[in-house]
Amino acid sequence: MNILITGVSSGLGYELAKQFNANGDIVYGTSRQKPDLNINHLQVDFNNLEELSIGFNNFIKNVSEFDIVILNAGMLGEINTTSNISLSQFNKIFNVNVFANKIILDRLLSNKVKLTRVIGISSGAALKSYHGWSLYCTSKAAFKQLLSTYSLEHKEISFISLAPGIIKTNIQTYINKIDKEKFPSVEKFQEKYHEMDTADIVSRKLINNLDSIFNHQSGNFVDLRDIKK
Repeated sequence: MNILITGVSSGLGYELAKQFNANGDIVYGTSRQKPDLNINHLQVDFNNLEELSIGFNNFIKNVSEFDIVILNAGMLGEINTTSNISLSQFNKIFNVNVFANKIILDRLLSNKVKLTRVIGISSGAALKSYHGWSLYCTSKAAFKQLLSTYSLEHKEISFISLAPGIIKTNIQTYINKIDKEKFPSVEKFQEKYHEMDTADIVSRKLINNLDSIFNHQSGNFVDLRDIKK
């Protein structure tokens, strides 16, 4: 299979690229830093939308089909009260978590790359607000709705917003250092920190349950933790 994964330099994206590659699939990956993986790679900063648009267009010019697209790249942003977060911070988060994904999907569609299945890595924060998490919650909610709208407009493609659960990545390392007295919303994550699944475990579950994930109606939000296999 031809697989496209964004954000492959670390965390879930890295492990997904590594495992698909080990399975013999042809992996195309994007990230700001170059990973130590033998894949087709585009080094690009999603906060630079013009660079992404040009670079990605060239990256896929010889590709006719992707069996699976996993839009994984994303940022948490600063945990702070909304009134203390600048518009420039919102712009940066929305560039990475929302607008970059639109550019990628639009370039794939305009270049007539055949797409079958698209997963947008989502979060419970797309459905629920957390004190101090306005950057992440608003951008993830917008991303979920973006994919849902694409699903209505492109019936031939299955789009799923997938929450993978809590993963021990750099995001959780940052959350673990936040003052829980100031932001009580981080406490439950800090309590679970040492018990969290690692990215390789979650990526294996995702890959092993692709059929179950796409048994859901296109445009739906799916929590990987609800899949028992």
